[in-house]
Order: sequence, then structure tokens, then C-alpha cells
Amino acid sequence: MPHTIPKSALLASAARRNHARRRATILVAEDSADSREMMQVLLETKGYDVISAGDGIHAVDEALKKVPDLVLLDLALPGLDGVEVTKELRLHHQLDVVPIIIVSGYDPARYQEAAVDAGCDDCLLKPIDFDRLDQILHEMVPSSFARACSA
Repeated sequence: MPHTIPKSALLASAARRNHARRRATILVAEDSADSREMMQVLLETKGYDVISAGDGIHAVDEALKKVPDLVLLDLALPGLDGVEVTKELRLHHQLDVVPIIIVSGYDPARYQEAAVDAGCDDCLLKPIDFDRLDQILHEMVPSSFARACSA
């Protein structure tokens, strides 16, 4: 009689494979629809799943629901600005280690200290230096994810 593998073992094996194949998820919070769409297309071509939000309140809601692997957060969001969103996200245990990158066209001297004090991990100046963005993605997104941008 052939040996059969229990159904529970097959399901557990499938779950491990699916987890290993899960792509990293990045939350892009940007009030400009064009900029948000451009970032989404760019990140998706690099192999990431993207969640987007057009304001600070929606960004917090999406982060709490989906727990992204990285947050790219415009400083000047309506509702809650980037610093306020960062403070709110850092209040939640499931988000306390998720890297948060403030993205802004403002002079970093005006906001960087407040952003870092709120729990931001780094700042990216607009217009975006795509080599610097790749460096941030490589350094801050968990290494267990296969990333097309490192190829």
C-alpha cells in the first residue's frame, strides 16, 4: 500500500511556499495622483506589491489593515501630514519596525528633525533620485523577498 501524505502536511507545505513567494508590499502615501501612480508603476515593475493612499488618514488605515514592509510617505499630505502619520503608525506594535521614509520637496532642514523624532527611518528629497530609492529599497525591505531591482 503506497504511503500517503496527510492533507494537513500538504496544506502546511503549500502555505510555506506561498509565504516564500509573497512579494514585499510598499505603502505609497502621496496626495498627487500622478506622482502616486508613477511610484506605483515604478515599484510594481521592480517586483513589489503597492498599496496607495492619497491622504494621511487613509495611509494610517491602509497600514493598519495590510501591514506593509515599507512606507513611502509624502510630508505634505492632507488630513494628517507625514510627521503625524509617522507618529500614529509608531503607536501600533505591528508597525513599530516597518521602515518609514518621508518623501518631500521641502528643504530637509525644515522637517528632518521632527520626522526622525516621530519615528521616521530616512528622508528622500523630491525630485526623487531613483538610485537612492533603489538603495533604500535594498537596505530596508526584508531580504527574504526576491527583488527585481537587485538584478
